[in-house]
Amino acid sequence: MVSSVEFINCQSVQMQVLGKVPTISIDKTDGCQIYLSQESFDVEIVSSKSSEMNVLVPKGNGDYTEYAVPEQYKTTVVPSKGLSTMIVEKKG
Repeated sequence: MVSSVEFINCQSVQMQVLGKVPTISIDKTDGCQIYLSQESFDVEIVSSKSSEMNVLVPKGNGDYTEYAVPEQYKTTVVPSKGLSTMIVEKKG
């Protein structure tokens, strides 16, 4: 078990989790591929100022399903409640 993994100011980096990792931090990184293990499904991924981030989750048959980590958000003002931020999903 590793307490956390951090990528800071990286380009085109890949990592593979063989056991369990609770936290992955990605900051100012362009092009990050994260291959998870079955034991790391409860991982928390914290990202900022980064692009082209993908998480690959094992299917159980040796293949992976690839998921993109969102890069764009939309924030609006909700009167008397503050701000509301949601993911802007890319269609197509």
